[in-house]
Amino acid sequence: MSVSINNNKDQQIAAVLVVGFHHAFGPIVEFCTPSPPQQKEQETLGKLELPEEWSFLPFLALPDGAHQKDEDFAYFHLPPVKGWSTAAETTLFGISYFYLKKDLLVKTPDVTRVIVQKAVVVLAKQPIFGPLKEKLAMTTAAWFNQRDFTNLGLLDVG
Repeated sequence: MSVSINNNKDQQIAAVLVVGFHHAFGPIVEFCTPSPPQQKEQETLGKLELPEEWSFLPFLALPDGAHQKDEDFAYFHLPPVKGWSTAAETTLFGISYFYLKKDLLVKTPDVTRVIVQKAVVVLAKQPIFGPLKEKLAMTTAAWFNQRDFTNLGLLDVG
């Protein structure tokens, strides 16, 4: 997404995540930058453990019934997380854009279905949904159109 995330108090974007629907676990967080506390840096998709305060985040980002739409947005807010500098101060505002894709070029072992559904999530320090909505939709669609979820370059937030 080419948004800069750092510890600057003026920075509005606190984190970018990917939530996917796993055939055995339901919605799970597969990627997060910056990494949550006590989580090592991650370069590929896989199940991440979130702080207890955010255990419901995957269900907010990829809500029940999302599979009935090809694409849509979800909006939510999350409580602060102690020990995570980017999320420790105040409520965070989340916007997710979920999308369906068929015919992947690169299929990881966890892809067991013909259709894959994932959401790209942006957590912001202010409710700036309007400015984020169009950029999030374009970035998510471009990431899906690569047909390779292991290539996280478009979600670059460094």
